[in-house]
Amino acid sequence: MAAQRTVVTSLPSSAQSVPFGHDDLGVSELPSAGYAQTEVLLSGVAAGEAYTTRALLRHPADRACFSGVVLVEPMHWAGVRSVWRAIRRVLVAGGHAWAEIASQSTSPQRLKSFDPVRYADVTLADVADDAGPAEASIGADAAAGRTFESVRLESDAFQARWHRSNVQSAEIIAHFADALREGATPLTGVTHVFLGGLSQSGGVTRAFATDHHRHVSREHPIFDGYLPMASGGEALTDLDVPVVELLGESELEELRARYLLPGQVRGFSHRRADSPRYRLYEVAGMGHTDSRDDPPPRSQTALPSGRRWSRFPNAHAVHFAWNALLRWVRDGTEPPHGCVIDTDQCGRILRDEHGHALGGLRSPYLDVPVVQVSAIAGAGAEWSCGSELVFDEARLLSLYGSESAYRSRVGACLDELVAEGYYLTDDAVDYLSRATWTK
Repeated sequence: MAAQRTVVTSLPSSAQSVPFGHDDLGVSELPSAGYAQTEVLLSGVAAGEAYTTRALLRHPADRACFSGVVLVEPMHWAGVRSVWRAIRRVLVAGGHAWAEIASQSTSPQRLKSFDPVRYADVTLADVADDAGPAEASIGADAAAGRTFESVRLESDAFQARWHRSNVQSAEIIAHFADALREGATPLTGVTHVFLGGLSQSGGVTRAFATDHHRHVSREHPIFDGYLPMASGGEALTDLDVPVVELLGESELEELRARYLLPGQVRGFSHRRADSPRYRLYEVAGMGHTDSRDDPPPRSQTALPSGRRWSRFPNAHAVHFAWNALLRWVRDGTEPPHGCVIDTDQCGRILRDEHGHALGGLRSPYLDVPVVQVSAIAGAGAEWSCGSELVFDEARLLSLYGSESAYRSRVGACLDELVAEGYYLTDDAVDYLSRATWTK
């Protein structure tokens, strides 16, 4: 049993010692929402070697308000919590818990750089080789002489190094899921456990579902469902639990090739048909990172003249995917059919008169536009954010006639998406409340 091999101990916080991630977006709002934050150390043996790592939990302070649902996010190799940032509002609204498990070989360095005393006991095996650390080439700036093919090879090499250097990761993730189910953590009453990641942690989620989900003999699945986002790779095969996969337009190689950007998508090999346990949604216009509510500092990266950071509602698409997975597992409601961005025979994205991608998961941001959106801003430090060019007044008037007519079009578009099951009602209300064609 997991309880025999895994030990969970509390890691108290104080004014002098706080968890890594204590200042995340949305954390300051937790107390007013009746939520608490708890950090624990998890110790055991994985891949034949001892480990100690941390897990961070955000959950209802009153356990009577806890839904029993936990969404586990593997700690990104760069130390960010992308799933939490995108999904926190619907988790809190539903009384669900979120937890991060630091399972990758880069985690101890990230944690100890933040607080070497608090995380002094954290240790994970790192199988080094002559290829260097697992993060060596990811995010490297485009340099003279590099081609997209060479970038793809570098990205593939990164993935191979990751697998070689993270021999404990999958077992640690499984141990943590078992500890949650068995009440070994301070969070009791757990009924459902999901694994979700975004970007590199989306790759971790995909790898776990592909390589580890089937390989452990147990009474129940390790996870009740999977939510890989903004990652990619070979098409996932069916499991005995649901999988909802979400990819933004920015993940497709046609866009990334323009800027020599690495990624996990390889052509369209990730695409596959719907099944009783799988859905894929590609989101037209969506960037890798949400910049709607938390744009990068204006001084950080220069945008082309007249452009601003994209205000595309990434979070709404993530909320839809999470809700689809949750309902699929908890009450058997199948999500609406999957949808992918339209492409021609050469793999080029088909676009409308505004330059927006056709097909895929839709949004009034593209279908009733007041801006021209690019899912990738450029090759600079903030490539992961999209950018946009605001339509001038003459163009807006020619499209809609008046701002009230524009809002009516937005409302009709949202009504249709909600009726089809592709948009949550609360997110539609939020979108319409902010719908304006003024800058």
